[in-house]
Amino acid sequence: MSSEDGHGTSTHKHVHGGEEEGATPSKRKKLCSLGTGEMVHVLHFRAKPGKKAEFEVIVQEIAHGLYHLEAGISDVRVGHPSCNEVCFILTFLTSEDLSKFRAGPEQDALSALKDVVEGGKETFSATGTLMPDTHTLPTLLAYLKKHVTGPSHEGHDVATVGRELTKWFPRPEEYKQYVHWDSDATKYTRNLIFSNEHMDVLLMCWPPHCKSAIHSHESSSCWVVLVEGSVVEVQYNSPKLDIKFIQAEMKNPTGAVGRCTKLRVINEAILSENGVTSSYANDDIGVHRIENRSDKPAYTLHVYAPGLKKMKIFKESGEVSVFTVASVPYTSEGGSRTGYWGSNTNPDGVLDISAWNNEQAGGSATSSSVTSPALLSEIAEQAPPSITSQ
Repeated sequence: MSSEDGHGTSTHKHVHGGEEEGATPSKRKKLCSLGTGEMVHVLHFRAKPGKKAEFEVIVQEIAHGLYHLEAGISDVRVGHPSCNEVCFILTFLTSEDLSKFRAGPEQDALSALKDVVEGGKETFSATGTLMPDTHTLPTLLAYLKKHVTGPSHEGHDVATVGRELTKWFPRPEEYKQYVHWDSDATKYTRNLIFSNEHMDVLLMCWPPHCKSAIHSHESSSCWVVLVEGSVVEVQYNSPKLDIKFIQAEMKNPTGAVGRCTKLRVINEAILSENGVTSSYANDDIGVHRIENRSDKPAYTLHVYAPGLKKMKIFKESGEVSVFTVASVPYTSEGGSRTGYWGSNTNPDGVLDISAWNNEQAGGSATSSSVTSPALLSEIAEQAPPSITSQ
């Protein structure tokens, strides 16, 4: 049983979905919303002095009856701490099933026990939603370190890792240190939580009506888990690349430009706090983009395994252009701003050429994505607006 923070109750209270009856409901998702919704009901009784023998006989009969309940109940446990006390722990499928039990069999049990128990009633009772097996951020990272390894997505147990990720109950107290925004309110940010040779774990912060470029993940797995708000993952078929691009990529792995077949949407997944909360992509499935179509900020946890060293950026309509770019610097690492993220940094990994030129900045760029003036010009001409204008 749990309240919002997972604490059991020590007095007679009815907690539903992590909130006490009569409490003003919070808009934030409750811990027990990640579980089955089963309701746990606990009753404790203690015998009156001199009534132990009668108490034991009645308790035995009640326990026998409870063990044979079948409809609407998923578990029955009877604790017997001593010969003068008993604790009934019952789990019901729904709150409606619990209510029916309290109005029927529980009243029969109370009537049978009232003359032999202290106070003529239970000495303790508590009711609440069955607390699910969930992760804090530290336990989630510990799981990922142990189970996400290898040089490509082909060695990952995608479904199992995905299920574990959805067990994370995001608390602002855990993730708010990783929330950092760009001075440009249209740009999303990439904030590193953890990194090793097998994966990068990032918190992505999405301003309202912001979206990433359409991109690939090379050999990496990409798990996306909603933290707060709502985003849409749009998946596209993996396009065919022209020979010119393939040859250019061999010569210039971090700055090739070419063409590919037109993209086709194959799936849209709305990730929301009260619905589906996770998605997965790799290049065998397709390429994708993330969009915040709402009027509020959104936050997502991304696990790239292995961490992205480069990716291809695609244009959706018309003659589709393709870019291979080096991975972009992170806005923050471990909760602290890196200093490598500036007004000229594009979160998709392509240098923001318009901002660079408008500011008439000199010297070396903060991103290693582009390596020559000629390539800068070519990308500026072919890059989609979602890349160059952010």
